[in-house]
Amino acid sequence: MSKELWVYNGLQLSSRGKWDVEEVLEGIGVPKHRGSDIQIPFHNGNRWIKKRFDTRKMVLSMWIKGENKEDLDENIDSFLQAIGKSGLHTLRRVMRNGEIREAQAELLGGVNFAIRSPGYSKFALEFELADPFFYGLNPLTESISLTSSSQTETINNTGTAPTTKAIITMNGPMDSPKITNLENGIWLQYQGSINSGESVIVNTNDYTCTKEGENYIAALAHGGDPRWLILEAGYNQLEIEAGATGGTASIEFYPAYF
Repeated sequence: MSKELWVYNGLQLSSRGKWDVEEVLEGIGVPKHRGSDIQIPFHNGNRWIKKRFDTRKMVLSMWIKGENKEDLDENIDSFLQAIGKSGLHTLRRVMRNGEIREAQAELLGGVNFAIRSPGYSKFALEFELADPFFYGLNPLTESISLTSSSQTETINNTGTAPTTKAIITMNGPMDSPKITNLENGIWLQYQGSINSGESVIVNTNDYTCTKEGENYIAALAHGGDPRWLILEAGYNQLEIEAGATGGTASIEFYPAYF
């Protein structure tokens, strides 16, 4: 495959012969950060604070055509009928190697068709991604067996952006397991015993902690960042400490992409 393809809400935006994406005018690359440094009176410059990624705007330049003006009008109506639904919908990016990445996007208003000839028009689609990242379709899962009270394991986030959405499953026996990402100093710890046959599940995106289906959020401590876990792009060294050995821990996450 030599051409990048786009799909929105199930509609192929590269429908050869009717319409196609000509160029991505905006939205490829690292999104802007949100937040600003703090000005301290009588100090030079500003005090740096950690920033967060802001929403992302994507603009696709497109064309649409027909055999004549009437056919063009029909194609425009068909396109608008499929593309004009309000709310969040899946924006799929099919890479040139066939890899698929998806984001949740909202089509912003103001789609204007500029007629360039009786059967040809150009326009732009502007999307906003509240979550600025694209995600791979298949989750990555890393399983770790606890053979000592303190060990370090390597987790590879194959995406290009940091991942904050993960599901951590801790299976006993283990006591007060603590997971620290040595790349950024962010850690979380379940404060309590997990017996053999029991499991604690931590969802870092929904901020939930359950043990055998029961809410155990009060038993979870974390530090280093308001997010419970951040896997940086590339390799991450995770230190796992626990008061008992023999249990297992698994981390499931979807790689994120700029």
